[in-house]
Amino acid sequence: MPEAHRQGDTGSGHACHFPPSAATGGSPSVFVNGEPLMSAGDAYAPHGCSSCPEPTHGRSLAAGSGSVLVNGKPAGRVGDAIDCGGTAENGSENVAIGD
Repeated sequence: MPEAHRQGDTGSGHACHFPPSAATGGSPSVFVNGEPLMSAGDAYAPHGCSSCPEPTHGRSLAAGSGSVLVNGKPAGRVGDAIDCGGTAENGSENVAIGD
């Protein structure tokens, strides 16, 4: 089972050297190891690539668990997709969330 993905965990980079960025969203009422649990639609810090013509852009978690909901949205897990590319890269070492 994939680990729970929380505020402060990292979303991987993608494409033309767009770097990883931190998860900034999260549930106001569900916490894992003291950090808000991410769910589909929650934000990451914007990121950009100084050597590309592409502009800095915002990003959000695009997918989550098909069976665990957080405030009515799919719970975020390591490996879930981010809308601009990349995936939820790391998470809780002791809390896993099912498919």
